[in-house]
Amino acid sequence: MARNIEGDGMPGHHAIITEKHTAFTARKWVRWTKAMRAVFLDHLAATCNVKQAAEAIGVEPCSVYLLRRREPAFADAWGEALALGYEMLETQLVGHALAGGDADGVLDNGADTRAGPITVALALKLLTLHRGRDGKPRRGGPKPQYASRDDTDTVLLAKLADLEAKRARAAARSAAEAGEAAAGEGQ
Repeated sequence: MARNIEGDGMPGHHAIITEKHTAFTARKWVRWTKAMRAVFLDHLAATCNVKQAAEAIGVEPCSVYLLRRREPAFADAWGEALALGYEMLETQLVGHALAGGDADGVLDNGADTRAGPITVALALKLLTLHRGRDGKPRRGGPKPQYASRDDTDTVLLAKLADLEAKRARAAARSAAEAGEAAAGEGQ
């Protein structure tokens, strides 16, 4: 049995949801349209909140997570939407700082969220955690370069040869100074 529901985020849009329940989750199956995906990703980029973005199109968050697991292209778009959300947060922090805002102030991101505005301290913590996440692609700068084993061996052997030459020069200087000192005492 299928039913149509009116999506909150798209006028005239209907999500088709079937009443099939799986044996383990009681999940409702959703037929995803391009418009549903676009509205979900837009809300996700604006709020970084999966539950609110899912509610905007009238589906359960578990349906969105299922789609992300099943479709790599959607998972990539999801990651891009979150990256845009973090970039927006960073832009708001810079704007707050340039406007002379205080460190204990509040950021209003303009999005209609239940949580409301966030503090500057929380925004900074979120950005710090996001940047430190493993698996996150590097955004800028030169790509890391790794030396081959032969290159590494060549550099190390050259440094060892330099150290050996310095030791030999120091030993020769010590011997010359000792010889001069002995010659000076003999006179």
